Amino acid sequence: MSEQNKIYEEVAINCSQYCPCGRDHSVKNVSNGDDVKCESCLNCSHFSEEECHCCLDLYDKIVDKM
Repeated sequence: MSEQNKIYEEVAINCSQYCPCGRDHSVKNVSNGDDVKCESCLNCSHFSEEECHCCLDLYDKIVDKM
């Protein structure tokens, strides 16, 4: 697992707005490389995959507190 993926997991765990459901309310799943589903920014409905950032602009604030 890449270092960035570990950070995405830690941020999701510490984010009060983390929501693993997609815009169609289906659950988005991202594995950690070991086929274990995990909390991650990558499967949060507030994460823009096209622009690779949190739409709520919470990522940097959470990383700064970690």
